[in-house]
Amino acid sequence: MVSARLNGGSIRKLIAAAVFAALLVPATASAQDSIKIGLLLTQVGPTALFARDEARAAEMYISDVNKAGGVNGKKIELINLDTQGKPDIASSLYRRLADQDGVVAVIGPDSVFITLGMQSIPGEVKVMSVAAPGLYELVKPESRNYLVSAWSAYSFEGTLAMAYHLEKFHVKRIGMITTADAVGQRIANTAKTIGQKLGIDVIAEAQPASDRDLLPSLRKLAAASPAIDSLYVFGSGPFANIAMNQAELAGLNVPIMYTGGNVIPSLVADLSPQVQSKVFLTAARGAVGETLPASDPYAKQIHAFDEEYNDRFHETPTMPAAVGYDMAYTIVDAIRNVGPDRAAIAEYIWKKQRFSGAQGVEFNRSTGNGYGVTPDQMIIATIKDGKFVFAGYLKDSLDKAGLTPQAIEELMRQEGILAH
Repeated sequence: MVSARLNGGSIRKLIAAAVFAALLVPATASAQDSIKIGLLLTQVGPTALFARDEARAAEMYISDVNKAGGVNGKKIELINLDTQGKPDIASSLYRRLADQDGVVAVIGPDSVFITLGMQSIPGEVKVMSVAAPGLYELVKPESRNYLVSAWSAYSFEGTLAMAYHLEKFHVKRIGMITTADAVGQRIANTAKTIGQKLGIDVIAEAQPASDRDLLPSLRKLAAASPAIDSLYVFGSGPFANIAMNQAELAGLNVPIMYTGGNVIPSLVADLSPQVQSKVFLTAARGAVGETLPASDPYAKQIHAFDEEYNDRFHETPTMPAAVGYDMAYTIVDAIRNVGPDRAAIAEYIWKKQRFSGAQGVEFNRSTGNGYGVTPDQMIIATIKDGKFVFAGYLKDSLDKAGLTPQAIEELMRQEGILAH
């Protein structure tokens, strides 16, 4: 018999090979039965509320896809991991998703801090990241081939609300309070550039994001000469709300612009009703779904998304929920069109994909534009009874201010939003 001529080492090798083969069969079968997508969000800390809503909507969409038979007969399997708010952990988990779990793309990360801290990883492992950083322009150009954003360029678009304030309130001078960090400085510089185009003078003051007494900066702005006609607040969390609530106490009874992370109704609940009525900010249509005009071309699809989300979770969806839906849709749509090949998915998303998202925007990414959303798609929102409500279309104000799409594109290149 052949086995009699085998020594102990050979037998052990054959047994090991048999065990490996046995383990390989279910793994291969599983790979054939499903297509894996990573879900890598930050589920702890101040951005956990964003991750919760993004994950819910992404899972809702994937569930709908699977109930309808999956993609080309294969179910989508989500592998949900938590970055714990740490770029090094996010990097390790991303490599695990790529190398061990075999995902074809990843939904996330959802924080600019995390994204920037691990920005090189998607390109290194050649697995597409459909992320949600509002400051995608800070991602290095060499790291963008496998990384796009599912948000619009909110920082740049936020400054364009000055066109609305110019139209409605005839502002000529805007006072700005920002967080005293690199991002706050960047937003202030962008605001000054846009202001010059609109004939508006912008002056800025900054304080640390941890400060809770913002009256020193606000009083400086109130004492400015000539007087300011509008207040621009940049920041997230308590900083932004405190700045807006303390404005009148500092002597600033003026309209307010806002750009930052407080785009969930519960995050602006601390604003007094009087302050809420003064705030006019730039947002995607999805932020004001309930009050969007019925004649709006995106109203039907936004209302359908809102209704399904509400039925499942008994909550009105927030903007992050719509972003999460669009993150998942971006990947599944690519798989439908080019299959589960990682490189083909990345190329399709960058060069061929066109779709209308739950946020109420058209995605059309191209080389140098990882957002794929033009600012003139945005609306102006205000706040009433703790909810964001429709106040107007940004495009109308841009047209009246003479800011053409060509001029805006050039400004976006100048500000690094679009690569040259």
